[in-house]
Amino acid sequence: MTDTDRLLAEIEELRQENAALRAEIEELRFEADLDACHAAGLSAQLRAIIAEGDACPSKAAHPLLERAPYVNDRTGESMTKTRSYPLYREAFDAEAAECGIEQPEKHRA
Repeated sequence: MTDTDRLLAEIEELRQENAALRAEIEELRFEADLDACHAAGLSAQLRAIIAEGDACPSKAAHPLLERAPYVNDRTGESMTKTRSYPLYREAFDAEAAECGIEQPEKHRA
């Protein structure tokens, strides 16, 4: 086998590897897009549930929808969220730990 043949074989091998990596990237993009769609759907559900709770005359029946002050972990700014917000933080941190993300408070609101 000549040097040219070896180089051509290496180029072909790199092309195949490149194609495989492009396919993997597309698959990962699709999975990320589906995750974004799932998050959008859950967000819409939450907004509707909060609006329904706000409209309910019996506020005591919805303690997790009561508004309370919190501090944004990234910015330090005050913010008002529902009392269910600690559930968000707990779930965010658990998922971050599973993903190997250290100091999740630097990434969540």
